[in-house]
Formats: sequence, C-alpha cells, structure tokens
Amino acid sequence: MNEALIKQHIKQYKEAILHQVQQSTLLKYTGAPVIDEERLFFTLLPLFNGEEWEESQRKSAIAVTLIFSALAAHDLVKELNATSKDQQLQVLAGDYYSGKYYHLLAIDGQLDLIQILSEGVATISEHKTRFYDRQIYGFDQLIQSIQLIESQSIEQLLEYYSFHEYIFVMKESLLLIALKKELAAYEQGEQPFYISKSSQLQANINILQLEIEKIESILMDEIKNSELLEEQLKSIILEKLMKCTLEKQLREG
Repeated sequence: MNEALIKQHIKQYKEAILHQVQQSTLLKYTGAPVIDEERLFFTLLPLFNGEEWEESQRKSAIAVTLIFSALAAHDLVKELNATSKDQQLQVLAGDYYSGKYYHLLAIDGQLDLIQILSEGVATISEHKTRFYDRQIYGFDQLIQSIQLIESQSIEQLLEYYSFHEYIFVMKESLLLIALKKELAAYEQGEQPFYISKSSQLQANINILQLEIEKIESILMDEIKNSELLEEQLKSIILEKLMKCTLEKQLREG
C-alpha cells in the first residue's frame, strides 16, 4: 500500500473515532481525544500490508485507539489539582472513552475481546504505577514497562486476530519512538512522563541513549530483511523511524 492510501486510511479512522465520542460538554472543556497517529499506524500494520481486514477488525482497531485515548485523558489530570472542574471533566472524558470502546465491541458481540483488553488495561495501569511509587526498579524493568504501556492493547489485538508475525516490529517501533521522544524532550529541559518520574532513568541517560541505538539497529535490520512486509511498507516504516531521529537532531541543532 502506498503512502497516500495509508494517510487516507488513517484520516478515515480518526474521523470514525471522533464520531464515536461526540459529547458536546466534554469536547468543550477537554477538547478532542488524543489520537496518536504513530500508534494508530502500527495498529493498522496488517491492513497496510495487504492482509484481509474485515469490519470486525475495523471496529476492534477503533476500540483499541479509544483505550489509548482514555488512558491519555487520565494522564492529563494534574496530580495536585484533581478536584477542579476541568480536571474532573478530564477524568470523565477518560471514563467516557473507555465506555465507548466497551460499547463498540459489545454491540459487535466481541465479549471475549472485551475481557482480553480489559485485563490488558489493568496490566498497563499496574506498570504505570512503577513511575509513581518509591520502589526501586531496574533499568531493564523500566524499559519493559514502557514498551508494555505503549503497545500492550495493540499486541492483544494482533494476537486475537492471529497477526502474530507483526508484533515484534510493532512493539519495538513504538518503544523506539517513545524513548526517542522522551530523551529529546528531556534534553530540551522538559519533563517527559517516564524520565521525569524515574530517578533510575535520569541517572542512566547515557545508558538510555545506548539502549535506543541498540533497539534501532536491531529493528532496522529486522525490517530491511523481513520477508513478510511489502517493500513499500518497509520504506514507510523506516522513514517514520528515521524522521524521529531527524527531529531529535533538529532540536539539538
């Protein structure tokens, strides 16, 4: 699938997701839900690679994106001011998006997928607590937690529809993108979520840079040598990953 068609699909999915959450009060006070286009791209990887993609898969992909929108809405709640009207509405927005994903799958009869995804959301929340509690976690444990937080629900979706062979590229790509964004923001004096809440990561920025380089090298080789991915799609994925590197270089410049 070429890049123009991929962009068209992503646009259509974003419109379908926004159509699911037309609630005037929440839109007025909290804005449109956060839809991460990079995560949506990797959710739709089998579709872009020419796999059979039916209506149930379309609805499930929308549901998974709503899960991440719900998690993002809850993350926007300020820890020290969660009682204000705007913050209370932000919590409600997250709950609303969660309810929408549940409803969308329920009316499609996918109760087993609801259970799987619900368990995944609980696991994501557990791993997010690693960045709030005072326990000491190892560097590798934190990297594993970041990867799980960024990709767990998509992994469950791909497994559910037996698209197992796409999972490695999806997980490693989303981890790489997340770590690059975190490091670039931190180096600019910002407070990115994972690094700002982990003294372990802050104390090992050099190791984090080496980890990013290792992941990037392995992933690039995996994509280039893949017999599964179409050549056009390989180029588009590699361009996405390189764009993330270039953006970091531009910030540093």
